[in-house]
Amino acid sequence: MSIIKYIIIVAFGYLIKPYIMEISIITGIIIVGIILHLLLKRKEEKEEKEEKEDSSTKCEAKDQSVRNEYAIDTIGLMFTTLSNIGCQPVRNDDGTLSVAYQGENFHMVFSGRYVRVWDPLWASFRSDDPDMPNIRAAVNSANFGFGPTVVLSQPDADGVIDVHSRRDIMLHPACPDNDLFVRAVLDSFFDTKKHVRDSFQQINTAQVEGQRTRRPVGFTTTDQE
Repeated sequence: MSIIKYIIIVAFGYLIKPYIMEISIITGIIIVGIILHLLLKRKEEKEEKEEKEDSSTKCEAKDQSVRNEYAIDTIGLMFTTLSNIGCQPVRNDDGTLSVAYQGENFHMVFSGRYVRVWDPLWASFRSDDPDMPNIRAAVNSANFGFGPTVVLSQPDADGVIDVHSRRDIMLHPACPDNDLFVRAVLDSFFDTKKHVRDSFQQINTAQVEGQRTRRPVGFTTTDQE
């Protein structure tokens, strides 16, 4: 069996002997083509990767440009806005603003785009004031609205409770009406104070009227003959 295989291989060698050169050339061409294909494929992959990285870098640069355009400087924006509506704001060392508007002193605290506006200490009363229930009822009535929130402090050592108002807003440089917006916010504090005072007056008046119309126990208006 081995002799037969040997004879077949030798015969095959004699047959292809005239074509060995051509086969070698073809084989070489095929190998060179495969190598070139691999090199070109690797080059394309590298260029594609570089293109993606370049695109990503450009996008990040664009995003950074947008962020820089609207960099968070809310205190500076509020300072400019208050100046535009005729106020003279003051920057405090703790990063807050103080400003007088329509005879009222406001204090502003900042956190990112958000601003907490305070109208501090616009009223006070003693904790043992007999009108305390009516005061709280008037404050609750005002706090049901959409404007500033009325805040009552804890009694101090002398039993005095201070009344403040606060409102949280967002300020953004892209808004075209910041001047009108901030003016409306400040005006809303005066509306809230008026609401509290009017509600307190109405509650007191209603109680007085109720006492006038209340009949004493055992009293009757039936005429006795």
